[in-house]
Amino acid sequence: MSQFLAPIHTWLFNKINLTQDLESNIVKVHIDTFGEEVLSVQEEAIKLYGEYIQNKPLEELIDVNNIHGWLQNKIIEVESRSAYIISKYYDRYKEKSKELSTEEYKKQAIECANDESNRVNSPDNVYISLNNYILSGMPCDRATSITEKNDDYVVFEQVGCIHKKNYEKGNGNLNYLYELKDLWIKSFVENLSVKYLYNKKKKMELLLI
Repeated sequence: MSQFLAPIHTWLFNKINLTQDLESNIVKVHIDTFGEEVLSVQEEAIKLYGEYIQNKPLEELIDVNNIHGWLQNKIIEVESRSAYIISKYYDRYKEKSKELSTEEYKKQAIECANDESNRVNSPDNVYISLNNYILSGMPCDRATSITEKNDDYVVFEQVGCIHKKNYEKGNGNLNYLYELKDLWIKSFVENLSVKYLYNKKKKMELLLI
């Protein structure tokens, strides 16, 4: 690994790739259902928001002279492109597309929940494990923070919406995309080896019990 890269850079890069993988899987299931006509949406999105990240080690891809900027740009690209594709599919295919995308969000979340590296012996550790997968901007953005915790639950607050500007850049259906994101979190939390519940307590305050 480059001497300029730290574990946090790889951690963030893995989360970016996970978001890209979800997007790719959603495209695939739409191709399986509706045929190759759906590729036109993906092609439009690539032209507008950038190519997919190549399947190479981070040190072979990143600009070591601008590590923060490179990672930030990849977050913008993947969230904008995904927002465009997922929303366009929903516009075109309605409830059938929603069914397909919903299933892929749940499927990936459950796969991540089954990762043996997750620490789930306390609500606090569930929150930490969740943030090993959920892409919430750059670490310095501090998009969420714990506001209350004990042995039974964790309450964490989302400060504004770190995704909104990227979803809007991708002409995304905001309510739909937020719904899918919440589904991912709920599916992850409620399919861990130790069972927890996930609920929204208020508009931007979330609860793990």
